[in-house]
Amino acid sequence: MTIRFTPSISDAMIESMDVFDAFRTGEELLADRFPRDAVRVLRKVVDAEPGNAAGWELLGRAHFAAAQLSPAEDAFRRLVEIEPTSAWAQTALGLSLDRQSRHREGAVHHRLAAAMGASPHDATRVELVDRQAG
Repeated sequence: MTIRFTPSISDAMIESMDVFDAFRTGEELLADRFPRDAVRVLRKVVDAEPGNAAGWELLGRAHFAAAQLSPAEDAFRRLVEIEPTSAWAQTALGLSLDRQSRHREGAVHHRLAAAMGASPHDATRVELVDRQAG
């Protein structure tokens, strides 16, 4: 049996981290299922390096895991701006819109992801939206 303790990450600790350490810490926190703490740490990464696609992806994933859907959408939109040909980014944005019951908007991004050869699940999501509209 594994006992996990809630991490104690202070603002001072975050401030003292360099960007690389903040990224790695955010990655570990998300993997250990502490997405809200991961968000706090990962803000440092994207604030310091606004063009860092990996930072935006991880921040979006952390927001999504914490059910902070509007901030997840914002992070994934930024990721799509940085990497418009990333099928994964299109799928993530589509999923964040789906979870907000904005299926029509999400379908646009699932269509793009499907066209880029992403998961067949994207095409299925588009079919479901089209079926409900018809």
